Amino acid sequence: MAVCARDCRVRFSPGRDAEFAVLADAFARAATGSATVLVGGEAGIGKSRLISEFAAAQQARVLVCGCLDGLPFAPFTAVLRAIGPDEIHALSPGGTGELGRLLPSLGPPDRAGDELARARLFEQILAVFQGLAEREPLVLAVEDLHWADRSSRDLLRFLVRSQPAIPGLLLVISYRSDQVDPAVRSLLAELARLDWVRRLELARLPKNAVTVQLRGLLGHEPDPGLSDRIFRKSDGNPLFVEALLGCAGQPGPSLPQSIRDLLRAPMDRLEPRTQQVVRAAAAGGSRVGHRLLASVTELDDVALSDVVRPAVAANLLVADEDEYAFRHALIREVVYEDLLPGERATLHTRYGEALAQDASLVARPEVELARHWYAVRKQHPERALAASWAAASTAGNSLAYAERSLFLARVLELGAKPADVLEDAIEAAVSAGEGDRAMNLIEAAVEEFAEDPVKLARILRHRGELRYALGLPGDLDDLREAARLIPAGHAERRPALNALAARLMTVPCEDKALVVAEEASRTPGDVRSELVARINLAYLRADLPELARVLTAAEELDDERIVLHTLRCQADLLVGAGQYRRAADVARCGLSEAAKTGLARTSGPAHAGNLAEALIALGDWDEANEILDHALELDPTPSLRAYLLVLKGILGLARGDRAPAEEAVAYAGEVFTRGTAYAQDLLLLVQLQVELMLFQGKETEAGEAVARALADDSVTSSRYLWPVVATGPWPVGELPVDGAVQRAYQLTHKAERSGERDDWTRAADAWAELCQPYREARAALRAGDLRRAHALAEALGAAGMLAEIERLAKATRTRLDEPAPEQRLTPRELQVLRLLAEGRTNREIAGELFIAVKTAGAHVSSILGKLGVTGRVQAATAAHRLGLLG
Repeated sequence: MAVCARDCRVRFSPGRDAEFAVLADAFARAATGSATVLVGGEAGIGKSRLISEFAAAQQARVLVCGCLDGLPFAPFTAVLRAIGPDEIHALSPGGTGELGRLLPSLGPPDRAGDELARARLFEQILAVFQGLAEREPLVLAVEDLHWADRSSRDLLRFLVRSQPAIPGLLLVISYRSDQVDPAVRSLLAELARLDWVRRLELARLPKNAVTVQLRGLLGHEPDPGLSDRIFRKSDGNPLFVEALLGCAGQPGPSLPQSIRDLLRAPMDRLEPRTQQVVRAAAAGGSRVGHRLLASVTELDDVALSDVVRPAVAANLLVADEDEYAFRHALIREVVYEDLLPGERATLHTRYGEALAQDASLVARPEVELARHWYAVRKQHPERALAASWAAASTAGNSLAYAERSLFLARVLELGAKPADVLEDAIEAAVSAGEGDRAMNLIEAAVEEFAEDPVKLARILRHRGELRYALGLPGDLDDLREAARLIPAGHAERRPALNALAARLMTVPCEDKALVVAEEASRTPGDVRSELVARINLAYLRADLPELARVLTAAEELDDERIVLHTLRCQADLLVGAGQYRRAADVARCGLSEAAKTGLARTSGPAHAGNLAEALIALGDWDEANEILDHALELDPTPSLRAYLLVLKGILGLARGDRAPAEEAVAYAGEVFTRGTAYAQDLLLLVQLQVELMLFQGKETEAGEAVARALADDSVTSSRYLWPVVATGPWPVGELPVDGAVQRAYQLTHKAERSGERDDWTRAADAWAELCQPYREARAALRAGDLRRAHALAEALGAAGMLAEIERLAKATRTRLDEPAPEQRLTPRELQVLRLLAEGRTNREIAGELFIAVKTAGAHVSSILGKLGVTGRVQAATAAHRLGLLG
């Protein structure tokens, strides 16, 4: 399944020079950036050969793996096995964590499975590839994507989207373009939209290339007549060229009448005993172990080897360590389809019985047993049902949610009682992202559990949360009914109240949410639900000391999900209160905690948004921009990506660049209109839209957008309405003012309405007290204090404002102080310098500051240049000498 680079002196892929060049260019780009190549083509066109010969020609570590139908995470299990436990342990000094779920030799997972386990697994696999790519260039080839299970596709999507964080890795993914189902087609289209992904479709070979291929296979120049006949019959398909050449010298018709006959021809020339073994291997799948095949065919090791050897010599099978694989999947398909129904049933039954007696014959016996017994479910319904149950459990332990959902669907199909399966099946479908299937199961469960209030409440809670995620109406009604159904004192009541309170907070209906959260805090339940209730209540009351106490309790409980959620709530409240430095510190703690628990890529972007908001307010724009860029590289969810892009648009507009704002408005506008969104996200988008319209001189449209936001009865949050209102002299009724930040916005709006310089000065002073230099500069400019505005705008790099200030200064003959240019280190560079002086590598600096490795490298280069040194040690020495680390 996984191989290293190998010598390949004879090329059997003629006519592929252009394709080789595409792969070579991608390999060069991967050395310093990101590169993925999607290699498509019909069956037999030469995808595997092209990839293997290209990989063999590179000075790189090469890992090749293939997808197997029905085996969750099969390619990645094979890759981990090829890397080996010793090297994986060396690459994972903090422990292998979830990797043991795929490769048991790594040991059991660090903790029981939870809702974050899959995210940790994905990040830990990514970390292994990062470590390998840091040592030497790495090529990871994943073949036969068209057979990939849902879990493998999800992980592959994650790796491709995460490539900007793995310089040195080239990903090559092959698939049959003539056998792509809608799910794979959707994935290919999604990946192809990424800047670093190229699609490479292999066409059939022209006649001259077929002649070159024949020359390589024969070892001499082919007869012109033979070359013509084979080209005409193969139509340039390399696999068919090989098969036709194998038949050309045999008795009987010179050429088979169909491709199926062509592929079957080598089989027909074998002895009956060998044919029987090949048919048995076809029922075993794309690959089958020697011991398992011996058990199924009732041959001992020596006898099996003797019988199989002619099939290997005939190029039907390939011997790979202790397994046999068909040289091409098309051959296996033809052999399997030629089996009569009775033959198939007999072979699958033998496989099932062999695995039942000795589970060590395969890596994942439960999954293989389920496949074979399901194939004979009519003859052995009890065995098929039991095997599907076991496979569902195994898939769940391996975090293969889509496969667990599939096996549970089979359990239902095979006659299990719905009451025993439905809740597990719903949970699996939700975890797998199968919204439509989950909703169908939920509707069945609502009918099944109509007389059981507690079970019905759990189902309604699932439906409410799913409706919210899918943007469907009725989510609040479901959550309210779920809370109503569960009697007081029942253990399920507090989780139901917590879910309802959390949803009410996002509407936002804060008064109603507070009532529910207070009831939840008084309701008995387990420790975890108690902490969630305390978080909801503390957030609604803006009680930062209580959140600090909850954080301590969550850390003692070692519940990483609650720790991360509490830190997000703390940072959000601190931003709202104008305590930006504290908010930034807490958000950095969130990023650090996410990295420590293996969730930097999954949970990191949300904490990065909190940090960026605080940094934008403080005027630390370079750091904010780096944080946002890195968070966007980590493939956040669409709604979170929209939020991050809006922040980037606000920052870009402040710097006089409207392109990021236009991109954010287009993307976020589409995302937020597809389903339910947080009110604060919608209002943040409205704020950006209004500021962009004003930047473009569209004051009438801007006023209409503000009026629509104020007229929306569902939007009641003064915290997020004030920034919209304060963009101009818009009429507004009574709007509450809570805290210093909203007071500053109120003063700004008053100044917009009056136009008085004194009002603008008071607004500028209010922003100065909050340490918001950009808003202070804007107010100072309107107050006519050009020097104050200029100093602030210059420090920020607010190009648009600087141009306006300089124009006004020239018109009013106001002299602006011009500081002498100096090679000073920026605040961000000082942060990097401190870590550099501690001996940190670029990767360690990037991880500490939540930036890309290449960004850390750029900072180090800039620091060396400004300090006039050539090495990291010299830079650290200079930093100590100049007192830059104090």
